[in-house]
Amino acid sequence: MTNPELIITDILEAVPGKEEEVRRKLLAVTDGERRVGPGFTMTRFDLHQNKANPSQFLLYETWKTKSGFDEYHRAHRPPELSSFLEEAGDLLTEAPEDVSQQWEMISVIEDNQAAIAATAFLDALAISDADAIAGMWTEDAVLEFPFAPEGFTECVEGQPAIEKYFRDALAVVVPIGYPNRVITPLADPNACVIEFDSQLTVGDDPTVQENSYITIVRVRNGKIAHFKEHYDSVKRVAGFPSADEVAGDAASAHTVTVNLRARADAADDLAALMRQVRARAAKDAGCQFYRVFRAQADPALFTIFEAWDTEAAFNAHMAAEWVAEVNGKIAALVDGEVAAQSHVEL
Repeated sequence: MTNPELIITDILEAVPGKEEEVRRKLLAVTDGERRVGPGFTMTRFDLHQNKANPSQFLLYETWKTKSGFDEYHRAHRPPELSSFLEEAGDLLTEAPEDVSQQWEMISVIEDNQAAIAATAFLDALAISDADAIAGMWTEDAVLEFPFAPEGFTECVEGQPAIEKYFRDALAVVVPIGYPNRVITPLADPNACVIEFDSQLTVGDDPTVQENSYITIVRVRNGKIAHFKEHYDSVKRVAGFPSADEVAGDAASAHTVTVNLRARADAADDLAALMRQVRARAAKDAGCQFYRVFRAQADPALFTIFEAWDTEAAFNAHMAAEWVAEVNGKIAALVDGEVAAQSHVEL
């Protein structure tokens, strides 16, 4: 994770009647700081005025390194700040301390449960640890992608579906890393915003795909309850498999085998019927393939091997009127029960 190494805060109290003058001069200081500071690893400089008490001002700044901060204040302090410090005795109820001394190494996410969970999730994703990821969600968790382009997953609801989503994705995607993480804890210790980049490859293509993310994470009892991820949808379309590709081509999400034995006097009739079924089923939505085999040593024994993009596609196929009709014809030709089994590809 990426945290500022140096955080500086100071509360300034204006002399009664001097509030507007202090405000004007501090705004000039803000402009000067933002103009000069970034060259010395300053990442943020904010100034706030208390709404309930306009005489009170809050200074907040962050730096990547203390050495940059020290060099900046030792030799490159903007004139607006120097001028303000010279006049501070007349403008403030108490002169500010030398700000170069106001520093402390702190961890800003130590007590934020969402930040801890989000970091653990990205760490597990980076090493393709699907088992660890599966245990990180509440039963009613929501995985949401508000910027998802057409053909890509927009929302996944519930721990079982989220687990399947990541197992399917990791069958296609090879993560390299999730660098440049910046975590902003929210006032609620169970919520945070995390910004990060991704580097990964897809399938057998060695090209490294990159993207940037801003994600709102909310947890409950230490587990992720809501993961709302915003990403660059243009880059996603260009280099990442769609939801159909993840669920279908790569993972063979729902595979079924069916074994059936024809009556001794009906084997050829069943063979003719199954050729018709094969041709019709292959046209149904979500069918990857539908094949029928007849045993050479035992011509009465048939095996169907079919694969569907999703279990939902298979269920829709089974619910079709034509399937119910043909199953009635098959039942009249077989000897004994039809044995069907569902499989998941290893």
